[in-house]
Amino acid sequence: MPAPRQRAIAYRKEVGAKADQAFNCYGVGSKRNSRGAGIRAAIVLAATALLSAQVYADTAQRGGYDRQDFRLTRAGELVDVCTVGENHPDYRMAMAFCYGFFEGGIHYDRALAVSPDHERIVCEPNSTTRTQVVEVFVAYMKANPKYGEEMPIDAIFRALVDKWPCT
Repeated sequence: MPAPRQRAIAYRKEVGAKADQAFNCYGVGSKRNSRGAGIRAAIVLAATALLSAQVYADTAQRGGYDRQDFRLTRAGELVDVCTVGENHPDYRMAMAFCYGFFEGGIHYDRALAVSPDHERIVCEPNSTTRTQVVEVFVAYMKANPKYGEEMPIDAIFRALVDKWPCT
């Protein structure tokens, strides 16, 4: 079996000028070009890293969605997850996560209400949809950003009790 460089040379001869350009671009061609390609690759890598860092910083500064929001360490992260735009690649995943989190909260409220020691916390109308519940929460959080640092489940019940108290 020929050495890798010999195979590369044979391939270049076979394919022609386009292959020659491609090999030189990645530093496989002559020694003269291989050093330049390594430097170009390093520059591209550094630029990509800087751009990624800037995008992350911009997202964090705006308070917008980021996959780290799925940790749900605070209510503001839940707002970010539940308000991902329909055109975002993570839209379906984010909405499934959002609705699932709310379903869990509602089931928790209903499970507590079965006990003689607890009453329901939220008394939403029977016709209420998950989407409506999420919309109430998001609107409440936007009107009351001071609760953005709370635990998500606490902020959910704060918002829902404000809209549908059990009186």
